[in-house]
Amino acid sequence: MKAANLDLCQTFLELGDAISRNLELAYGSHISYGEETITEGSLLQLWNRHSAIIAIQTFSKPKEAVNGADWEWHLIGRKYTLKMRVQAKRLAKNGQQIKRLFSQKAKTAPHPQIDMLIADATLQGLLPVYCFYSAEAAKSTWTTATMPPDYQAGCLLGLARDIKAGGSKYLYSIEQVGVPWHFLVCPKLANTSPFPSLSFLNGQGDTGETALKVRERYIVSSEFLDHPEAVLRDGIRELFDLPEDYQPVPVIGRVSIDCRQLE
Repeated sequence: MKAANLDLCQTFLELGDAISRNLELAYGSHISYGEETITEGSLLQLWNRHSAIIAIQTFSKPKEAVNGADWEWHLIGRKYTLKMRVQAKRLAKNGQQIKRLFSQKAKTAPHPQIDMLIADATLQGLLPVYCFYSAEAAKSTWTTATMPPDYQAGCLLGLARDIKAGGSKYLYSIEQVGVPWHFLVCPKLANTSPFPSLSFLNGQGDTGETALKVRERYIVSSEFLDHPEAVLRDGIRELFDLPEDYQPVPVIGRVSIDCRQLE
C-alpha cells in the first residue's frame, strides 16, 4: 500500500472523528455548527493536506436552494470514475432522527427533497448520496466497537435510494445501509460498503465486486468522463413526473480526487 493512500485514509478518519467531537461540543453550547460549516471546513482540510491529488471548484449558489447544499464528488481511478451528488444532513441536538428527511420540500420543487436529489443526480449521471453528520452518542452501529480505536464516525454515507426504500428517518436504521465516509478511500473495507473500492476503480483484477456496477451510469470509463451518453438515465423524467422543461438544480461545488496512484 502506498503512503499516499495511507495518508488520505488517515485524513478521512481524522476529519470524521473531528466532526463527531465538534458536534458534541456544539450541542453543549450555544454555538451553531451547521451542515455547510462542517462541509466547508472538512473540504478545506482535505485540500490543504492533499492538494496534489484533490481539486475543489465552487460555483454560484442557486437563488433558492431547492436541493440543499449539494456537492458533486468524483473519485477518479485508472479504469473507472465514481461520480456522486452528495447532500449533507446534520442530526439535531439530542435527536435520534433526521427531521423531515422524507417531507422537506422547497416551494418551487415538484417533489420532496429526497426525490429531487435522486432525480437531479440521475439526470446528471451522478450517484445520489446522503452524508449524515452525527455525534458518537447517537450511534448504535458505527461506534468504537466497529471503528478503529480512538476514532469516532462523524460522517456516514448512504445511497439515497437505499434510504428512501428503508423508509426510516431514525439514525439507527440509516446506519444499517450506511458506512463511515473513510470507506471511500481506505483499503480492505469495500466488501461491507455499498460503494466501489479503489481497487475496483483502478481495475486491479478480480476485486470480488459485481460486474453489474460497470453498467451503472454513475461509474464511467475514466477515458470518457464527458461522454454525453453517461449523463442522462432513460425515463427519469417520466418516473418522477418532471415538467418537460425541468433542468437539474446545479451543485454548489465539485470535489475531484485523483485515485489513480492509490492502491
